[in-house]
Amino acid sequence: MARSELLCTDLASVALALDLGADRIELCAALEVGGVSPGPGLLAQTLEARDRAAAPGQRTEVVVLARPRRGDFVLDDGDFAALLSDVAAAREGRADGVALGVLTREGAVDAPRMARLVEAAGDLRVTFHRAFDQLEDRAAGVEVLLGLGVRRLLTSGGAASAWAGRVELRSLAERLGGRIEVVAAGGISGESAARVLEATGVPAIHGSCSHLVGESSAGASSVALGKPGAPPEESRLTLDAESAGRFVRAAMDAPSGPAGLALD
Repeated sequence: MARSELLCTDLASVALALDLGADRIELCAALEVGGVSPGPGLLAQTLEARDRAAAPGQRTEVVVLARPRRGDFVLDDGDFAALLSDVAAAREGRADGVALGVLTREGAVDAPRMARLVEAAGDLRVTFHRAFDQLEDRAAGVEVLLGLGVRRLLTSGGAASAWAGRVELRSLAERLGGRIEVVAAGGISGESAARVLEATGVPAIHGSCSHLVGESSAGASSVALGKPGAPPEESRLTLDAESAGRFVRAAMDAPSGPAGLALD
């Protein structure tokens, strides 16, 4: 059995993920730009919904994406201060974990700043997100993250998708042997989840399983609020029930990883 982690940007998606039995929810905003930090209201309502839905002995973990802006992961002082505040807000809001990542201009893990972020997270489980796939030397990056106490690694194996990076993902999971949880990510849907798990043996998968809604919603204004040529403001990505259901079931049905990888 592997763990399933679904991206959620709204409460309807949260309710669906909980109903499907997802092991984890990664909460974010603006999925169409790769996700940024969600607001405190969404976190508070998500945790309330989770606690209401929890069966005895079962509790879906809520991980907050901490990313102050879209774009690269080389942050100036102002963006880094905002990131620290996002981590503090997740901790104060009683999230279970945070997903984050900062890089140097040379394409390495920004170890001093990551150390500050891990300290700010306190007892929250820290995931280093797909900034990992932009590292110049991922093997060296893993050792830095292990030394900092990062608990999870979200990665496509340095490829455009988890399927394309399946060989490196399997190698990474086997080499690390549970010292850090390898979470496969990148283009994984309900249709592809089972084959990604079979090919990689990773202990967890991450996906948006999303579809576009609101493209022609009634009452939409003809006045564009964004840059000309940008997607219409009334359209957004949200969790797709069929794809998400297959995604969660694939994780439930998966055999144990190649090295008996730790899930906690």
